Amino acid sequence: MTEKEEEKKSPPVNSIDPEYLELSQQTQTRDVPLPVADDKKSQSLTDAMDDATDLTDMQFAMAKMFPKDLKVDDVMIGRIAPEAFLSLLQLMVTNDMMMSDPTKGIDINSLTIKNYVKLTVGLDGKGRIDIAELLGAAREIKKEESLLKGL
Repeated sequence: MTEKEEEKKSPPVNSIDPEYLELSQQTQTRDVPLPVADDKKSQSLTDAMDDATDLTDMQFAMAKMFPKDLKVDDVMIGRIAPEAFLSLLQLMVTNDMMMSDPTKGIDINSLTIKNYVKLTVGLDGKGRIDIAELLGAAREIKKEESLLKGL
């Protein structure tokens, strides 16, 4: 190869456009203060998801089916064995009576109905089954919506 052919293949370094050189310059890195770990920001991903208000259907169902902190209403999601139903009903009504304000009257009928409803939802695990069915229905609806969007 001759010297002229080599010059045609690769342009000399000096022939780079000055605009390119101006844009390609690097600047020094900026000093940015690092975030300070406070209690609210330094939580785990699981805790952050628990605090989120816009849970997906699956996250909501899992939070209901496996609660971290048990509450009285969680009996609706647990499985209540039929042979324990009446005993639990009596215990729950008695507990509500004992926890009520002694200066006010007690409505046994409303306490019984309130606890009866909670226990019947969980009877034989029907509350868990209901959540699973709703979750499946929600997933099917989302799948159908995504298929319709593609058309």
